[in-house]
Amino acid sequence: MRVLSGQSLLDIAVQVDGSVETVFEWALANDKSITDRLTPGEILVAPGSALREKDIANYFYGIQKKLATGITAQNHELIVPDDGIGAMIIGSTFIVS
Repeated sequence: MRVLSGQSLLDIAVQVDGSVETVFEWALANDKSITDRLTPGEILVAPGSALREKDIANYFYGIQKKLATGITAQNHELIVPDDGIGAMIIGSTFIVS
């Protein structure tokens, strides 16, 4: 399985196996943590899980959909607005008095 930009192990588990339950098997088979950031183009070994939900996996395969729910440089502005306390600078946009 070749990793696409923005994909996580959870995305791949659902896309290939049709179940989030297989994410732990994907992590073990590829010597990763379930929260590791994946590198686009990286090749992952499919664990061949007994927990595979064939109907869901076949659905994603049939419609040729690739799941990629990670925040990328392209979609960061759509998801995380540049306002609020996280974007404030003390003494500049956040005045303490």
